[in-house]
Amino acid sequence: MDQKVQQILMKVASYIASTQPIIDKHNEERINFTKRATQTAGVLANRGIIGANQVNTFIDKVAADPTEILGFVEKLASIVSADALGSAVQTKAASGGSTDPWELAFFPGLRGNSGMVE
Repeated sequence: MDQKVQQILMKVASYIASTQPIIDKHNEERINFTKRATQTAGVLANRGIIGANQVNTFIDKVAADPTEILGFVEKLASIVSADALGSAVQTKAASGGSTDPWELAFFPGLRGNSGMVE
């Protein structure tokens, strides 16, 4: 075999050996992202934030470009107003539990918590 061809083949083999783990890691991250996007789309549809017929469109859009999530978060933030989160109070009773809609929606594990740190 010609020496130049052999050098080229060795360089190609070296390149493949160095880049294949990076490609494999990227592919694994994409698969994990798509799985998580599918779960998220199901929750969003269940909560009525996106329509059931928009689940696949949502998944396809964010799988093609993960930065689309940020645009969705911006839209979601624009529809949440301060009035929907509850009202201001002068004092808060730590032992009474929470009836604040924001806490109930995003911190359900804190319901009935005394507020004391253990």
